[in-house]
Amino acid sequence: MKTLLRQKRSHFAILCALVLVLCLTACQAGESASAPQATPEPTAAPEATPTPAPEATPTPQASESPAPGTASDTESHAQSGAQDAEAGAVSVEVEAMYPLLQAHMLAILNGGTFDVENPAYFWQTVSFAIDGCGLDFYSAETVGNALMLSRGVVEEIASGLFETAGDLPEIPESLSGEIQYDADADAYSRPLSGGGYSVAVRDSTAQDDTLKLKADLISEANGQAVASFTAVLVPNTREGNSLLTYSIRSIALA
Repeated sequence: MKTLLRQKRSHFAILCALVLVLCLTACQAGESASAPQATPEPTAAPEATPTPAPEATPTPQASESPAPGTASDTESHAQSGAQDAEAGAVSVEVEAMYPLLQAHMLAILNGGTFDVENPAYFWQTVSFAIDGCGLDFYSAETVGNALMLSRGVVEEIASGLFETAGDLPEIPESLSGEIQYDADADAYSRPLSGGGYSVAVRDSTAQDDTLKLKADLISEANGQAVASFTAVLVPNTREGNSLLTYSIRSIALA
């Protein structure tokens, strides 16, 4: 009997233990269902990878050919102008004509008119020209206070003064104090004088076989222009000329 009772108590204990286990399991399941689920921590947003700034593409340099009106263009134009000036520069041959141009300028300012057929005007300009260039001729001689020039030299000077100069005319009595002819020496004497003036060519234009000049008679006392003239030069066709390669076709007040 006691053994049976012990068996029953053992079974009952086991049953209770099973009930207890089931209750505990049920409670844990309820807690699991009712307990709020933990909110997962937000995943950190990935850091934005900075987009590298595009490297500045170097702007292609402008073409070396300058646009119109640039300094280079101006320089180009400045060089072209220099070449033109060089082409139109006064040559040594033209400079040799300065004393003859000055002779006409002085004669015109003294009331004369360009005229190869007028002996007074002819010899007046020859006299003034001798003052300026007489000593440039190798055969020139100084005798006392006068300069002696051979007929050939005076003819060369006359050929430069006038395009159509021919034989030397007689010297008018009115100019006997300015220039004289020595028949024995076949030469002309001119008292030493001159000075006080010079010639400045402002512009020269070559066209065909002529050279057109714009020139001033300058006073050496103050450096000012006394008067302005225009002149036309042509090649000197007289044979044997050694100094004057041009002849004056015309000259007048501007």
